[in-house]
Parts: sequence; C-alpha cells; structure tokens
Amino acid sequence: MRPGRLGIVTGLPGETRAARGTAALIRCAGGSPGRARSHAEALAGSGAAGLVSFGVAGGLDPGLQPGTVVVATGIAAPGGGSLGIDRDWADRLAARLEPALGVVRAPVAGARGPVADAAARAALAESSGAAAVDMESHEVALAAAQAGLPALAVRAIADPAGRGLPGAALAALGVGRAGAFTELCRRPGDWPALARLAMDYRRALAALRRVVAAGGPDLAFRGGASPGTSANRARARARR
Repeated sequence: MRPGRLGIVTGLPGETRAARGTAALIRCAGGSPGRARSHAEALAGSGAAGLVSFGVAGGLDPGLQPGTVVVATGIAAPGGGSLGIDRDWADRLAARLEPALGVVRAPVAGARGPVADAAARAALAESSGAAAVDMESHEVALAAAQAGLPALAVRAIADPAGRGLPGAALAALGVGRAGAFTELCRRPGDWPALARLAMDYRRALAALRRVVAAGGPDLAFRGGASPGTSANRARARARR
C-alpha cells in the first residue's frame, strides 16, 4: 500500500463504486460487520495512514431525510461505550462539504445486524444519542484505535427513522438478490416499500458521490491529522 494512502471500508458494492473517486484503497464488507473488522485490520496492517467507514446508514433522528450526509462526531459501540474519530479531520471534511451539500455532525451508532423496525430505531436513538446506524463504523473505528490510526465515518441516510425495512431488503442483505426475489414472491406486499427504499438508496449513493467530489481524493485528510491524540482517546474508550 502506498505510504500515506487512506483505507476505506464500505458495506455494499454501490458504496464501493461511490468511493472510487478517492485515492484510497477500498474494501467492501458485503454487509458483514466481521468482514468490516477484518478488512480494516488488513488495511491498517498494510500501512494505511487513516481508516474511513464510508457508506449508507439507517436514520435514527426522525428529522434526517434520505440523502442527508452525516459526518460522525463519535461512534456508539453496540455493546456500550463509545469509539472516537479524528475530530480535526472530520471538521476539515465537513467544512469542505458545506458549500456543496449540507452535512449533519452527530454520533453514529454501530450495530451487529440490521435495525429493521421503527420501534427498534427509536430505542437505539434514545440509548445512544446517535443520528444514524450502520454495521461497519464501529468495527472500523475499533481497528483504527487498536492500530493507533485516525478514523473517520461518513454515512448518507438511505432509509429514514420512521420506516421499517421490508423483508425482501433484509433477505438481500443476507443472501443477495436471489433471496430478495424469493422473499418478494412470498410477500408481494413488500414491492412498494422496496421500490421506495431503492429510490432512497440511490439518493444516498448520489450524496456519497458528492462527498467524494467536494471532499477531494483524500477526503480532507491532507497527509494525516494527529493520530496519537485522537486514537489514544479512542483506545481508552473502546468497548467491544
């Protein structure tokens, strides 16, 4: 890995394509938190200067609409506790993005699996204080903390807080498109919700592409912030 290059971990192939305008080495976890952790550790071990969790998220704040970009101020770990990000880096990126698209600065919650229904999201919002939830950011932040690297999480809302995920979408996360089609055949009533989710997912991916266009190939990293300070704070708070 080229010295000074960022490592980006995404959750889905569409997110990977959205990140390709960066100069980072990108790895896709395929909807698996465990793979996200493995990829992040491998990127750190190969000489990454910083790690980024980049992709879509579910909304926890009811005010966030599809396509809203969240630059995390911290990450709530699924087992409790918090994981830090590099605040200086996040501040630089947010400042660079503001003229092109509005951003929200708020914590992001990590989850070990999909948080599928509105009630579960409301409970997670209450317990974590987070504005969005995804399955990769906590693993990337933990790997960064353990490696002494700065971390960043950038997520775009794909489905808002008040909506549940249709069963076909959950099937697609587990077994891909074939599973989603099978689930749709069993539950044709999911078609409208799935079509709406697909449209909102496209909005989120478009927002991520704008993040890359405005943030630049280094996502405002500029050769590294101060990994020691931020990463040491993260390591002290990290919880599995």
